[in-house]
Amino acid sequence: MKQEIIRKLSAAVAMSLVVGVSLAACGGSSSSTAAGVTKTGSAEGFGGAVTATLTVDANGTVTDCKLEGAQETESIGGVALEELSKQVVAANGPAIDGVAGATVTTKAVRKAVAAALGVELAEEAPADSAAAAPAEPAAIVPVEGGIQIGQAYAAAHGTKCFTEAVAVVKDDVILAAYLDDFQFTSTDAGVTAVPNSDSDFAAGYAEGKVLMSKRANADYYSKMMAEKGGSTVALDANFDAIQNFAVGKTISELEDVAAKGAEAVDAVSGATLVDTAGYLSAIVDAAKNAQTTQAVEFNGSSEDLKLNVVYGAAHGTKCFTSGAVATAGDTIVLSYIDEFQFAGSDAGVVGVPNSDSDFGAGYAEGKVLMSKRVNADYYSKMMAEKAGSTVSLDANYDAIQNHVNGMSIADAEALSKDEKAVDAVSGATLVDTAGYVGVLVDAAK
Repeated sequence: MKQEIIRKLSAAVAMSLVVGVSLAACGGSSSSTAAGVTKTGSAEGFGGAVTATLTVDANGTVTDCKLEGAQETESIGGVALEELSKQVVAANGPAIDGVAGATVTTKAVRKAVAAALGVELAEEAPADSAAAAPAEPAAIVPVEGGIQIGQAYAAAHGTKCFTEAVAVVKDDVILAAYLDDFQFTSTDAGVTAVPNSDSDFAAGYAEGKVLMSKRANADYYSKMMAEKGGSTVALDANFDAIQNFAVGKTISELEDVAAKGAEAVDAVSGATLVDTAGYLSAIVDAAKNAQTTQAVEFNGSSEDLKLNVVYGAAHGTKCFTSGAVATAGDTIVLSYIDEFQFAGSDAGVVGVPNSDSDFGAGYAEGKVLMSKRVNADYYSKMMAEKAGSTVSLDANYDAIQNHVNGMSIADAEALSKDEKAVDAVSGATLVDTAGYVGVLVDAAK
């Protein structure tokens, strides 16, 4: 294919030098200079036109390439243009290797260069072909005596919020647990909203609404609990009491307590939430999900394990990331990644719990909030169609987690600052790999 392009290129350049006319290609033009023939072509990139301006000598060799794409994402396609211009010169045309993570920009450059040179590109396989189907997640490798981490979403407390639960297990024993709730509130409430609430993610909000983590706004929510329900125990203290109660119990033991319903709160020292049973059930679900994830070896004391969750903006402005990390000293033992993003209510996705109830009143018309993990097939297909991705989203998340597990916090932090972090993580193809590692580092700290 590459030799055929070069053959056509040489013939086309020779013709242009003789007759001095522009090459017959969509979006292409040429003019003669002392340095050779200058040829220009354009194609649609990620956010607008990408223009290639080439200098071609009398022998049909591309001696210079200038690429412009003002609308390309600055940190991805914009950075890639410099490298792609070098590849065009080295390849003497559009048969370039491209840059990982800048698939759309790479395709636009190939088309723009081909248009400038008046050559045709071979048709690429359609995004939904077998060759471009998302790769299957790596197989789970048994680790005898290992520990595992899992996550679950639930409607633990009424219909106005949804719960995120994380659990670490060894066999069927819960070693650590974490709880948080997400709820919409008024934009004038003065709360700390989830990441990207001041950017594109906010387009999914109903007017005057903003999404908050109750843990991040524990003082605000606890004050409201005291004023409206006479509560004397802060919300985060309630969550901590429920988490601490779960630690050391088997999954079945915790299920038995949760089955007591409203009476479950009496069994949990320090808890006053009438929906304590709902939160215990959410931890049970997370623990069961943990049993389906990749285990890691851990020979330390379970008392040394600390589990934390933070929210960040690892991937652009249209979503926010949840990063869970279990540490022992300065080592990241286990990690877990998920993201939340709005989708069209007609997209056929599974919305977060209570999307069909009061929580959904916080959505802009025609929107629904989804977990990307829960909707991995939907999101992976979209990645394949729009960017040619061949690795599913959940497989990418797993690859990043597996790489970070066992690293020191310092080493993981160094990786999070490496622009080429994706090259270091086997199985990962996400250009924002460093961003995901950074969120996990924040959780570890």
